[in-house]
Amino acid sequence: MNRNLVVLDPAHGGQDAGGTLGDRILEKDVTLAISARLRATLTAAGFTVVSTREADSAAPLTNDQRAEIANRVHALACIVIHATASGSGVHLYTSALQPADENASAEDAFSSRSAFVPVPWELAQAASVSQSLRLAGDLSAALAKASLPMISGQESVRPLDNLQCPAVAIELAPLAVAGSDPTPVTDPDYQQHVAATLTTALQVWRDHVYSTAPNAAASSTGGAGTSDPATQAQVAAQTARAAAEAAVRAAARRAAAKTPPDKPQAAPGNRPGGQDQSNKDNANSERNTTPASSSTDSGDNPTQTGGTP
Repeated sequence: MNRNLVVLDPAHGGQDAGGTLGDRILEKDVTLAISARLRATLTAAGFTVVSTREADSAAPLTNDQRAEIANRVHALACIVIHATASGSGVHLYTSALQPADENASAEDAFSSRSAFVPVPWELAQAASVSQSLRLAGDLSAALAKASLPMISGQESVRPLDNLQCPAVAIELAPLAVAGSDPTPVTDPDYQQHVAATLTTALQVWRDHVYSTAPNAAASSTGGAGTSDPATQAQVAAQTARAAAEAAVRAAARRAAAKTPPDKPQAAPGNRPGGQDQSNKDNANSERNTTPASSSTDSGDNPTQTGGTP
């Protein structure tokens, strides 16, 4: 795990506008704005940040490509960013997957009966769910201290379930103000307040991770010097390679999907999940991934299921 590296995934982009949050206000634009503010505050705090998108490209990365980039850099945390016109404050979600068995003994792990078995792509987060819940706890505590309303829950939302690191989804809603109109999600001061609070929480999370693993700081990639230019260049190169490889695999899967059934199928991508999953991932168009609280419904987006922890 890279102790100073955080991945930000501003949801939607391109033709996938997400929800409509008001008159000509699209979720994809709000998530990008929040991500930019969070990136700035994290960088100022000494973190290195990898963003899955930094502009509204006409051909944004797919959910699988975003997950592959995040998994390649072994991040301290991954934050998937959504926005909604419903509710108030910050909605915080972790994966609904069951945590992997953390009590399995080393003997079992290396026994002949425990030969390596690839983890299904849709279950990739299972091994990190426990850490993700602890990360959500630090985020919840910081939001409460900053007097920001918060609800939490667990949802299976992509690419959350495909991430192999501590990961949460943050959905920003308008801020209720007593005796006044709610503060909209587009308000710069509101966005900045949330970004600063999340940055403080991630600093606490970093301390928690490395206080329980005293040797990790010395052995992890990057370490305390992650923010120096040489390491940032290395991370950027890794990210670029991951994006290029993901694009090649996506092209191969698209070609496989177009091959007639009576002809040999092209080899699937080498991520876990097999041919069936590859074909599913390469449907002609991705469905919109709007949180359920937005005006556009989508099964890939969180719904409010929990109360304040």
